[in-house]
Amino acid sequence: MSGTAVPTERRARALIAWVALGVFVAADDQTSIVTLLPSIISDIGLTVDDFYRSSWIVNGYLLGYLVALPIVGRVADVYGHARVFAACIACFMLGSALVAVSPGYTWLVLARSLQAVGGGGVVPVAMAIVASEVPAGKRLLGLGAIAAASEGGALLGPLWGGVITELAGWRWVFWVNLPMAAPIGYVIWRLAGDERQRGRIDWPGAALLGVALAVLTGALVDDPNDPRPLLTTAGLLGVAAAVAVVFWWHEARTPEPMVRPRMFAVREIVAANLASMLVGGGLIVALIGVPLFVNLVLVESPLDGGVTLMRLTAAVPLGAIAGGWLGSRLGLRLTAGLGMLFAAAGFVGLQAWDATLSEALRSGPQIVGGFGFGLVIAPLGAAVLQHVPEDTRATASAWLTLSRVTGMLIGTAMLTSTGLGRFYARASQADFGSPDFERLVLDAQVTTFREVFIAAVVVMLLAAVVSWWLGRGERDGSGEPWWTLT
Repeated sequence: MSGTAVPTERRARALIAWVALGVFVAADDQTSIVTLLPSIISDIGLTVDDFYRSSWIVNGYLLGYLVALPIVGRVADVYGHARVFAACIACFMLGSALVAVSPGYTWLVLARSLQAVGGGGVVPVAMAIVASEVPAGKRLLGLGAIAAASEGGALLGPLWGGVITELAGWRWVFWVNLPMAAPIGYVIWRLAGDERQRGRIDWPGAALLGVALAVLTGALVDDPNDPRPLLTTAGLLGVAAAVAVVFWWHEARTPEPMVRPRMFAVREIVAANLASMLVGGGLIVALIGVPLFVNLVLVESPLDGGVTLMRLTAAVPLGAIAGGWLGSRLGLRLTAGLGMLFAAAGFVGLQAWDATLSEALRSGPQIVGGFGFGLVIAPLGAAVLQHVPEDTRATASAWLTLSRVTGMLIGTAMLTSTGLGRFYARASQADFGSPDFERLVLDAQVTTFREVFIAAVVVMLLAAVVSWWLGRGERDGSGEPWWTLT
């Protein structure tokens, strides 16, 4: 990366610091939505029977992530990591403004998808920037620092969204993204220098992948009150699978594909992506399930739901830093496996949640689980980055994040379709005129949440098994901090 007057070492430190700040801002927006949903649903006119449609406010963002991630990763490898990072910030700002002025449901979902195209690109491109700027021996801690910035933003998101919503309304949560993100994009653009590389973008491959993911999303989300015929869902899944096969066939025959299929011939890369998908499924259960439990079962405010979730999100950045440190000493598979087990233990603790909840029980399982989710981030990233060449690191990082978001998409679908469907089935058995009606509905809610949490335990235990195939990875016993760029 030449073409800048800023000295290399000083420029590298500044670039990584500003990139981490950009990751922080984008991550803040991802989790703030969980405390905004009740206010948004009321404002845009969705009824109780249409509640499942609110999942598209989350899924629209996830779909934008999924479609954008591999494309942005490849574009960054061709046109330069820092410049594309700055462009992602600009797209994130545009999407935020469109969300803020949304007149209705459809506009809101589409605007959230555009916002995600920008927000979805920042993490994998940030990981590639760290891999290019930080020496190999300190790279794990660098990745841990980016992960900490991401999870630190996620930590403040629920509280940030809840406070602004209470003071000024949910639209201002998105308006304030503009003054926060604008200086970040400007500085990173100036620091980027001349980093253009040779290469082309596989736009046909990008289109095929986008179609496959969009159809998959539609197949997973259904109305629990009036589910579509099973044959229709099977047909949609079949179409998604067929388009995915065509995409893979196209990639194997394209001179400069979005992703080289031989990358997934590496055991460690396959294991990291599969583990990342399982982690995403578990994480979204916590991010949505915890505040919903607080709102529906405990009958507390959206702000209370966000404050409760902060127990989990506060522990994630601590786990991310610890994962970078432990990964360079214990090895990747042991560190990641330990994190999966911590996350599973957290969900086991959530099984004890009921209509009355002590502070110890409200906090303990979330702190344990959040630390576990953070612990896995750096080992999974390192397992991929150390097995790919420098000119494909953004692409490889994008696919790792894509795997996690795919897991989140599937988890959201299970929550809003299967989980909600099981609740409706239980609640319908209660006699509306019965004096015990409210208690029976409350029992149905608690039982459904416990089923969802126990399913998350199984998912995280499976992820712990998959982590064994990450290998030990490169070890660095120097103990020096990642920012010592020498």
